[in-house]
Amino acid sequence: MMQQQATQAQPKRLDIFFHIFKTFRLVGALLFDRRVPLIRKFAFLGAIVFLLVLLFFPDLLGEVVLSTVLPVVGTVLGVPIDAGMDWIAFALLIVNFLHFFPDDVVSEHYQQIFG
Repeated sequence: MMQQQATQAQPKRLDIFFHIFKTFRLVGALLFDRRVPLIRKFAFLGAIVFLLVLLFFPDLLGEVVLSTVLPVVGTVLGVPIDAGMDWIAFALLIVNFLHFFPDDVVSEHYQQIFG
């Protein structure tokens, strides 16, 4: 006798990327779900914080320190040409960080929120 596995709805990257408020609801539901181990929640939040530090620290260093200490050189070096691409990459990485959570729990909340 063959067992049929229920197909789980996997989050679609475009849904997650373009529906920011629903994505925050999904992440919030996963963080407050008691079925998700604390270590996975901390790993998810730690990865987010680590990426934010990487995104903000070079900009803060360039704009505050270099622009104040060396106005001409700091302005030239402190211009983040690809800052928009950094934030797009950050958003896409957050989607991949959903793998920290159990697939069945992600699927359940995704179906409830995204319908």
